[in-house]
Amino acid sequence: MVQVTLLCAIVGLPRCVSAVKIDTNEVVGILKDAIEAKNAVGVRCDARELRLFLAKKDGVWLRDDGDLDKLVQTEGFLDGMEEMRVSWELSDPSLFGTGVMLGKKVVHVPVVLPRTMASPLGQSITKALQKIKTPVVADAVITLPEKTYILDESELGSHIYIRHCYPRLWDICRSILDGKKETYKRLIILGTPGIGKTYFCFLVLLFLAQDRATVIYESSEVEGERTLFSGDLVIKGSHTDFSEVLEQRETFYVVDGVKPSRVNAKTMLVTSPRKEAWHKIFQRNCARLFMPVWSKQEIFKCRELLYSNTPVEIVEKRYMKWGGVARYVLQYAEDKALQKVLKEAITKSNLQTILTASVESSGVESDVSHRLLHFRVNPDFCYKCLDFASVYVAQKVFERLYERGRRDLIDFLAASHQLSEDAVKRGILFERFALSVLSQGGTFESRQLKPKDSATGVDEDECKSNCIGVDSDGDVTMYKRAESGCVKLRPRKSLFFKGVYE
Repeated sequence: MVQVTLLCAIVGLPRCVSAVKIDTNEVVGILKDAIEAKNAVGVRCDARELRLFLAKKDGVWLRDDGDLDKLVQTEGFLDGMEEMRVSWELSDPSLFGTGVMLGKKVVHVPVVLPRTMASPLGQSITKALQKIKTPVVADAVITLPEKTYILDESELGSHIYIRHCYPRLWDICRSILDGKKETYKRLIILGTPGIGKTYFCFLVLLFLAQDRATVIYESSEVEGERTLFSGDLVIKGSHTDFSEVLEQRETFYVVDGVKPSRVNAKTMLVTSPRKEAWHKIFQRNCARLFMPVWSKQEIFKCRELLYSNTPVEIVEKRYMKWGGVARYVLQYAEDKALQKVLKEAITKSNLQTILTASVESSGVESDVSHRLLHFRVNPDFCYKCLDFASVYVAQKVFERLYERGRRDLIDFLAASHQLSEDAVKRGILFERFALSVLSQGGTFESRQLKPKDSATGVDEDECKSNCIGVDSDGDVTMYKRAESGCVKLRPRKSLFFKGVYE
């Protein structure tokens, strides 16, 4: 009995060569068992499904060098290699032999895995990714084949509306991941919940599939699992599998909504701003980008293309409440139960929740604050500020804060005028407070915001005086506003715009 060490390479995956020790008195079927037991790159299929080839061409073993990584991903790689039958004896001299016959720095057995191995994404997704020819441009719709769903989740549907930000955001991501901006090795994309981050991840898979890149995909949609894509190969594994592939810098590691592992692969995490998912990776040489909420133009274009059965009036009403969150403005526009979520968030709001809301919010606090406050993003996808989701939300939150803690609210407005981090929220709350005070009537000091002689273009100090200018009905005219430094308003029964969005 002689034991030999055979080097086995997984076809379709770069740098996935493993050593298997086996007795030469065994048959090829036992070699399959040994390869499966080795569990290279998370092999989780029945050993009988493996196909083994003899890595010889014209009697010369395949070299294990830099070219091998490209060859194993090349179509026609196995041409000229003989497939080994299960019953063949390993002692046959025409197969491996021993000693010098095995060569050095070579591969002996290319291993072909089943096309899919119990993958939830399966062959349908693989074929779909390869067949999609729709140009990825703003306002386009990518449609998957019939009965094929995004990430095999029927709830996600079979269509992807290309948001205006998607193409450019991916260009920036690819530049970072490919090391063109050598500062970073990892990337996080944060965004308000419900704005299409999972759809963007699927679009990333499409781009990488077209490049025939090796990708490990991990998602909160399929918790505890990873899926490996490489060429025509799709392999399902647990969240601890594919560790060897993830240590290769050429691999793309795309993670949606869960905490990623620390690996050498090109890591991109796309998530809502839950601190437990992203904060640790951000401390490790990581770039951070932000996905903007939807514009009104995007909302109504997507309604036209994919949600035409939803009346325009309903979409308009939802947009005025939720702001640019497509999940609730379009997908669940007519779901009365889910529409109550916003009202519940408003009910739970308090001054502390609003003021402490940030990128680093977590838990229930995060769920509440990020329904009420949205990220405002600059054209380069960098963070600007947190702002109220809509005028409706700002008004309802103000009413809630005023009702529950009027003194605390006034103290905050008085003390925070120099705090830049709260400037946007303070400005909006102050505006609503001012309107509520004005609606009660009284005499108020006014100031002229434009120079007295605006035609001169000369800057002048704002003007004040102590006069009162009121028309016969108790309202202030534009003429008398300009002439006086004080105005007198009669009481209103309600806030100026209360009830507009009810």
